[in-house]
Amino acid sequence: MVTIRRCTKEDEKAVLELITNVMSKEFQDAASAYPMEDVEQIATAYGGIGDAFFVAVDDHNKVVGTVAVKKEDERIALLRRLFVAPTHRNLRIGKKLIEHAIRFCREAGYGEMIFKTTSRMSGAIQLCMKNGFVQRAHIALGPIELLKFSLSLNPQKG
Repeated sequence: MVTIRRCTKEDEKAVLELITNVMSKEFQDAASAYPMEDVEQIATAYGGIGDAFFVAVDDHNKVVGTVAVKKEDERIALLRRLFVAPTHRNLRIGKKLIEHAIRFCREAGYGEMIFKTTSRMSGAIQLCMKNGFVQRAHIALGPIELLKFSLSLNPQKG
């Protein structure tokens, strides 16, 4: 069983290892688009009001997934650092992480979530789209395509 909870100081090394390993093995060509400073200083980068960094941990308290929320402004939150360990994929962990982040954002009063990624991160894109995110922008930068998705957290009542 996997539990989603706030990242603690004790989790930080495992979080950095998980994200670094996935990036270096699966997305090395896109690594330059994702500086690691925030993951090297989670408490500082995600310690503000409206920010959060969550981890998915297994029964042995091993970090097997991550997701972060960063305040863009009073209305908009950024969905960041959505990663699941290759050994734990296809177990609905990514879905649970996104749902947790969405719930946090609604409780924090955000009206919209934005997810920016490269086209190569197809698993994260599919997961976001299954959870209601809609593509809003597409920018080609040489071999890398940047994509922007958004999710309204306050659907209009018809």
